[in-house]
Amino acid sequence: MCIVEARFTFFISVLILKEVFCEWSPKTLDLPHSHVTRFLNTFKDEAQKCHNSNSCIYKNVLDTGLCWGYETNCLQHLGYSSAHCPGDHKGWVNSKSQQLQTFVSQADFGFVKQQIISKTTMCEPTTDGESFLECSNYLQFCRGKNLYLDFRDLAARKESFRYKMDVLKKGQIGGKCKLNKFRLQSEATHQSPLQSWAPEMQHFEELPELVNEQSKICDVWIDKPTFVMKIDATVNMYHHFCDFLNLYTSLHVNGTYSEMFSRDINILIWETYTYYSNFGITWSAFTQNPLMNLRTFQGKRVCFREVVFPLLPRMIFGLYYNTPIVWGCKESGLFHAFSRFVLHRLKIPKRSVTDHIEKPKIKILLLSRNTQYRRILNEQALLDTLRSSPHQYSVKRVEFTHETDFRHQLQMIQDTDIFIGMHGAGLTHLLFLPDWAAVFELYNCGDEHCYADLARLRGIHYQTWTNHVKLNQQDEGHHPSDGGPHAKFTNYSFDTEEFLRIVDLAANHVANHPAYRHMHSHIPESATSSKHLKSDEL
Repeated sequence: MCIVEARFTFFISVLILKEVFCEWSPKTLDLPHSHVTRFLNTFKDEAQKCHNSNSCIYKNVLDTGLCWGYETNCLQHLGYSSAHCPGDHKGWVNSKSQQLQTFVSQADFGFVKQQIISKTTMCEPTTDGESFLECSNYLQFCRGKNLYLDFRDLAARKESFRYKMDVLKKGQIGGKCKLNKFRLQSEATHQSPLQSWAPEMQHFEELPELVNEQSKICDVWIDKPTFVMKIDATVNMYHHFCDFLNLYTSLHVNGTYSEMFSRDINILIWETYTYYSNFGITWSAFTQNPLMNLRTFQGKRVCFREVVFPLLPRMIFGLYYNTPIVWGCKESGLFHAFSRFVLHRLKIPKRSVTDHIEKPKIKILLLSRNTQYRRILNEQALLDTLRSSPHQYSVKRVEFTHETDFRHQLQMIQDTDIFIGMHGAGLTHLLFLPDWAAVFELYNCGDEHCYADLARLRGIHYQTWTNHVKLNQQDEGHHPSDGGPHAKFTNYSFDTEEFLRIVDLAANHVANHPAYRHMHSHIPESATSSKHLKSDEL
C-alpha cells in the first residue's frame, strides 16, 4: 500500500513516490496474460500491488480463483487446462472421469502436482543457515540451499564429455544438515544419465561446517539461483525441446515464491562441451545470463545459495519422450502454457488479421526436407495441386536448416493454419502453432504415435496418410546400423488427389475452429463462444 507523507514541502516528492510505488506493471514479469492472472491469484502481495495501482488491467481477475491446476485448493473449472477426452480409452481405465484424471496426471498440470506432493526432505537443517536438500520420487527433481559441489577432479579430465555418470564421487556433493541416508539411497534406483539425479545425489554427504559465503571450503560462492541441466541432443528439435519443456515444468514444481519466473538465474549445463544449438535462443526465455558448463568451474569447489536440479528429458513416465499416454484425450494445459510462455518471452508476434474478407485464405506451410531420406519425391506436384485447389489456399514451401534463425521459424509457424511435413524432428514446430491449426504428418514411416501424441498433447488437430496403396516408396529402405529394411530410410511420392482430400479435411477443421473464427472480426461475437477461448486472455 502507498504511504504518502502529508507535508506540503514534500508534495513533489510524494507524487514521484506515488508513481513509483503505486503503479503496478506486468512488464517486469514479462509473462503472457494467461500466466499473469494465475500469478496474481497465487501471490497475494503481488495482487495487492495490482489492486492499489491505478493502471493495473488485471483487477477484474483478482480473487476469481483462477489457478494452474496443481494447487491444493484449485477447482477444476478454474484451472488452466482445457483437457478433455472425446475418444475411446481402449481399455486403459474403467470410466471417462478416470480417463481424464489419468491424462491430467500423465501430461498436464497434474504431473506437476504429483512431483510437488512426492517431494521429501533428504537433508534437513537443524538451525538457521544450515543446508537443505529435497527431492521428488526417484530423485527426478531436487532443489537445495547452501550446497557444496567439488569439481576439482575435472581439471584432470582433458577430453570433453556429456552423459557421464561419474562426474562426482562420494563426498563431492553435500551440505551441513541431517542426511536421511536410507531415504536417499532407496530413491536412487533410476541410474541413467538422463532419467534422474541419482548418479549425482547418491554421493551426497553431511559436512561438518556451514556452507556460506565465508566458508573456507568454497572457492566460488554462487549467490544467484542456479538451475543445473542435463540436456538431450541439441541438434534435434524434438529432443532438445524436451529439455525446455521439462525446465518450464520445473519452474512450477519449484514455484513457491514470487520470483518463480525470474530470468535472473544461472543455467549450468552438466557437461564440458561448449554449448551450441540452432535452438539456443530459447534459453533466453528462461535466463538473461550467459550459459555455463562444467568447464566454468573445473578445479574449483563451488557453493550455491540456491540450486535446482530440474526434471530430466528421458525420465521413466516423464515428459514427453517415449511416454505412454492414455488413449482418447487431448489438450494438455501444461503444453499449451509452455507454448505461450516461449512465444511471449521470445517476442514472437501474435497472428493478426490482415485480410478482412468474407472468406479468408487458409495458410498452408509445407516443410521440405533436404536430407538424404524422407524426401517428398513429387513435392512440386503436391504444391501445384494445393495452389490450383478451388479453396484458394495460401501456400508456402520452406526449408528449416541450422542456418535458419529460430525466431524466424517460429514467426512463420505462428502465421500457419495447416503445417505439412514428413516424419521428423521438424514437426516439433507444431508445439507453437496457433490453437486452431492442424498438422498433417504426410507419412509417419511406421512411427505412428510420436507426433500424433505430441499434437494431442499440444491440442493441435492431427492428420496423417492412411491409404498405403496411394503412396510409393522409393525402395525398402536400409537401416544404417544393420542394413535391414526400414521405412524411415527411404523417400516417398504421394497420390495428389488423396493428398488434397486430407488437406481439405484439415482445412475444414481450421475454418470451423472457434478460435480461428474469433480471430476474423467479421464473425459475430455470439458465434465465437467456446472453452477453447480462455476467458482470461485479455
